[in-house]
Amino acid sequence: MNSTESSQPTPGQNYNRRLRRLTTIFAVIVVAVAIVAGFTGYEIRAVSTPTSSATSVSLTYFDDLAPSESSFMSSSVIPLFEHQYPNVTVVYSDISATAMVNEVEALEQGHDVGTTVIAEDNMVIGELVYGGYLMNMSSFASSIEPSTMIPSMAGIAQYEVKAFGGTYFIPLRANVPLVWYNATALTAAGLHHPPANTAQLMSDAQTLDSFYHGGQVMFQGHGGASTPTELFQWLTQFGGNPIAFNDTGDIQAFQYLYNLSAYFNPSYTSGYWGSYTGLANGAYSILDYQWPYIYSNLVGLGMPNSAIGVYAGPNGTVNSDHIIGGDVLAIPKGVTNLWAAQTFSQFLLSTPVQQMFIENLSWPAVNQAAYTGLNASLSKTYGAIESALSNPVFRPPVPWITEWNTLMDNAWSTIIVNHGSYASIASVLSNEHQQLYNYLVANFGQTTATEYNEGMFGPLIV
Repeated sequence: MNSTESSQPTPGQNYNRRLRRLTTIFAVIVVAVAIVAGFTGYEIRAVSTPTSSATSVSLTYFDDLAPSESSFMSSSVIPLFEHQYPNVTVVYSDISATAMVNEVEALEQGHDVGTTVIAEDNMVIGELVYGGYLMNMSSFASSIEPSTMIPSMAGIAQYEVKAFGGTYFIPLRANVPLVWYNATALTAAGLHHPPANTAQLMSDAQTLDSFYHGGQVMFQGHGGASTPTELFQWLTQFGGNPIAFNDTGDIQAFQYLYNLSAYFNPSYTSGYWGSYTGLANGAYSILDYQWPYIYSNLVGLGMPNSAIGVYAGPNGTVNSDHIIGGDVLAIPKGVTNLWAAQTFSQFLLSTPVQQMFIENLSWPAVNQAAYTGLNASLSKTYGAIESALSNPVFRPPVPWITEWNTLMDNAWSTIIVNHGSYASIASVLSNEHQQLYNYLVANFGQTTATEYNEGMFGPLIV
């Protein structure tokens, strides 16, 4: 750690004031999306290198990706970097967002950070910022960020400086979940369009259940981070505040899902991000939200292109807001061989690499230049992504989001998986609200708990 960095105030100081400011960061993330296909080659151009060394360096890179995404990172992206910078070997570690927080904390506390770069979930990064574990990159952020950064993304730096007094993370990629369906299966059942709203979804679920003699709706119901993420969008679309658990919209959304669960495919309790093979093999007909990358995977599983249906999903009773995910780059404090960490970060944001992300993973690029020079044919997901991103909503980047996830999982299990009584839904949600309030009192103080109780934390709708 250099002397300039060590003199910076800890980002966790004055937590309540900064947490409120942090919400403004994500209110400005409006992603310009142009997913295109047909780009078959990548020009290998070395990005300009910060102060470097001939010394061989082992760089650890943490990311949280689906298996196919992780495979592409390992087989294509990292080898390309190592080809351009043969004195740097990248040790790639694919771990969950929560595990990444724990890993970085352990490295910091053990004074064993080494040369490390992380790509962390944009909602979980708050835990590391609050803990004071991330390097202030203000002095060199401009050398990493592409000059062609999408304006809304470039604006993040200004808000981040106001919130924390420095730049602790840089946008890497954005993401938005879409609804996928088997168009052939729906047509056979007499449904020629996917459901436009929740009322139609309920009706179509009944029709599909009768036609195929079994539940045809899939849901990410196994728990973990994926279930609370999907529920966040559902509750928001019903006009609720998912963070609070128990306002009117939250209750109504769970009541709807309670009734819809009668038509869930039995395998929904193992559904998560990346569980889509049943759509290809005919186990179910319509899949609740999955990320855009699965399109090529469905094709790879032998699902005919004509059968693959995808759209933004049914509108909720109050709005059609769609949750925006994605990852940001950060460097832990005390990193060694900073030049290598800078170079690798700059590489990931370079135009050729961002083009690779677009073409192979359907990731909306944050580097505007990545959209030029590509084949004009649009991928099947383009219209759906554009529609979903027209009404973005973000989770508040609070450092206690993991506890919220756990409690939302509890509510899901009690109400849906264990099929508690319909009449108990409101009381179950009120209990989860109280549990989070108690947790905040014990771990973040009465002020934060009171602000939570007063509804100060909720969906960030832009």
